[in-house]
Amino acid sequence: MRLGIIANTGKPRIREFVEPFLRRQHAAGISCRVASDLTGLIGDTGCEIVPPEMVAEGVDYVLSFGGDGTFLQTARLVAPAGKPIIGVNLGGFGYLAEVNIDEIDARLDDLKTGRYREQERMMLEAVGEGIEPVIALNDIVIDKGAFTRTIRLETRVDGEFLNEFYSDGLIIATPTGSTGYSLSVGGPIVEPRLDAIIVNPISPHMLANRPLLLSPDRRIEIAAYSEQGWFSLSADGRKIADLPSGATIRIRRSPFVTRVVTFRAPTFFTLLRNKLHWRNRHNGEDNKLEKVHAG
Repeated sequence: MRLGIIANTGKPRIREFVEPFLRRQHAAGISCRVASDLTGLIGDTGCEIVPPEMVAEGVDYVLSFGGDGTFLQTARLVAPAGKPIIGVNLGGFGYLAEVNIDEIDARLDDLKTGRYREQERMMLEAVGEGIEPVIALNDIVIDKGAFTRTIRLETRVDGEFLNEFYSDGLIIATPTGSTGYSLSVGGPIVEPRLDAIIVNPISPHMLANRPLLLSPDRRIEIAAYSEQGWFSLSADGRKIADLPSGATIRIRRSPFVTRVVTFRAPTFFTLLRNKLHWRNRHNGEDNKLEKVHAG
């Protein structure tokens, strides 16, 4: 088995964990291909050091050490190679990084014996004049930046005029991204195994503007106009560019998917209860976090 390793070097625990982990893999005959930003943390562990965008080449699985943000970055790097990702959580309670760092050795044993599941999550692609194609697992966001006034977003679906949004911006999200930024501005929660596209205005000027759920094969075209002369484009929380007022962004389903390795029974609803503090008073479960055991 060959593993690719991507990690958030800003997490304090990664410094004490990564070198002993890689030494254990080397002793067990597992080769690792490690992102170059970890060079100063891994010592002489017998690993191949490559740029982050090359980690997925020739490996069986990619381990993403960090949190959901690190997982999203890993997804963008890995999706073109089609490699499955295992999210290892070094932070809070994550939706995507499900494996606790203290149980990673046990989960790798599960991996070797086939005791795991794999899910495919749809992604989005954005293109526009002056920018390279961008892919995202969670969302593509067009927003007004630091400007205090709303921007105008002329939006079309499959070439047909949909609406002229006057708002702080527009979120185009996947089901995976439905529990992220889109949720914080009133978007729907969508089960991540579904394929759909969410169109969600940010602080719209008209109360009649509501989130919209579209078929995954729709093509969305947004022309954004701002009095300050520019607007911002982001993907998965990462700023891509400031674009001139009037520029058009085209968003569609990406030809790539993110392959997520999971070791648990379906836990989406458990995650929602824990993350959103839903409760069942009849069973005495008032805001208590549930324990999710690996299966």
